[in-house]
Amino acid sequence: MDISFESREIPIYREYYHQAKRVQESAECVVPDTDADIEKIAAVQSCVFLKSKDLSARGILITGELAACILYIRDGKNGISSLTVRQPFSIEFETEPPESETLAQVALFVQGTDVRLVNPRKISAGFEVEGELSCYRSEKLRIESMLPESTYGLHVRVEENTLTLPNAVCEKSMAINEQFSFPGGEAPTGLAAAQAELLVKDCQMIGTKVIIKGSAEVKIHAFAEAGEYPVESSFSSPFSQIVDVGADCMHLCSVRPEITGAYFDLVDTINGDKALDMELHAVLQLICAQEHSIRCITDAYSNLMPADLLYRTQEYRQIGEEKTLELKAEESVRLMEECRELLAVFPSLSRMTAEPGKLSVSVNLDLLIRNGEGELSSGRRTITLTQELDSGEFRIRRVRAANVSAKAEGETVNCAITLEICGQAVGKKEVSMVDGVILDEGSSYMQESIPTLTLVRAQGESLWSLAKKYHSSEEKILEMNENADQTKQMLLIPKCI
Repeated sequence: MDISFESREIPIYREYYHQAKRVQESAECVVPDTDADIEKIAAVQSCVFLKSKDLSARGILITGELAACILYIRDGKNGISSLTVRQPFSIEFETEPPESETLAQVALFVQGTDVRLVNPRKISAGFEVEGELSCYRSEKLRIESMLPESTYGLHVRVEENTLTLPNAVCEKSMAINEQFSFPGGEAPTGLAAAQAELLVKDCQMIGTKVIIKGSAEVKIHAFAEAGEYPVESSFSSPFSQIVDVGADCMHLCSVRPEITGAYFDLVDTINGDKALDMELHAVLQLICAQEHSIRCITDAYSNLMPADLLYRTQEYRQIGEEKTLELKAEESVRLMEECRELLAVFPSLSRMTAEPGKLSVSVNLDLLIRNGEGELSSGRRTITLTQELDSGEFRIRRVRAANVSAKAEGETVNCAITLEICGQAVGKKEVSMVDGVILDEGSSYMQESIPTLTLVRAQGESLWSLAKKYHSSEEKILEMNENADQTKQMLLIPKCI
């Protein structure tokens, strides 16, 4: 005889796949005929764009584009020019055949860009990019199991668990078009490098809608009209988006922006000034989660006949609140030549790893200087910052250089770096529950052979195990014995159905 438990279920999203993969790409770029030869590479600024997420029979294919803006010192050391290298890439994740309703979210990181000079007219760039993929699908979560009306002498043990699980997974595309005026009447003649990032600052839920507020932070290096090296300018543009997630209860919400395209141009305004035109495209990936209390049957027995239990075990990944870590480092680096003047510092994030108990981020600092002879020169140094973490999995959502400063003293440059790392703790929890019971009616217990009352010495056994062994119940044992939950004492155990 098969016995199924009555249950109450709610819809959730379960992360059934998570993996990070790295691929390497290379590209070459040639200096235009109208530009001077390359004397030395001065700085590299890299970024990555997400283009598509495609489901196939083999898994999920992520495609994107890598871009590196390369600043170089011209032959003769009489100024700085720039080149841009672009390279498409793809990362294939081999998962179990994804279903049509599979929801995939991806995080992309540039894990390093190596640029070398092939000859005075050609540059070779090597990229390493990491893609971190999480796949979700809709499932039913059993939050309560109950005995049927006809119990057949069944007794069950119920345990409670608290799980924080996604109840909404979605995304929304967005675009920002903005024009920025340069401060102080500066009149740049060209763009050397431009980078943008989206910062999410607040999420609020009203009904089934999430209101996301943040800003697009833009940093550019532009050639001034009278200067021989690029000057840095920073701009900020606020944005807000409303996303209907379809769920009206939210304990926390995580938003992962991925930029899909960025376009910058210097334009003339109607009053004759120069301005920066920006067009930014991105996708906002949301995971909303709710805390659930579940009561499931973890063990059962019958006092009338033998019972075989049908178990189901499921592993869930619980997500925690996002938190921002601040990593700081001060380091003195030596150059190969005297630094008469430090002109600019170009930071770029390199290797990032989050292992159990440790977070590590490396930052490349490209230093543009004027050496002891008054000539333009450059040097690169790498600084690694580490932070101890609580045990468990920590997923990096965003890394940004919040502050970088440097001061030159002879051949030494004293650098100070502050990084902001936004991440999320992810915990695994395994839940085992009894799905059903198969009763063996042909081997029913002979009730007359079971003692009506049994005296036993409890030696560390739980009331549940004693009740199961002597055809009783925890409730009946407690009724007959004071302080029955204390071990190593004599207990009267009554037979019951």
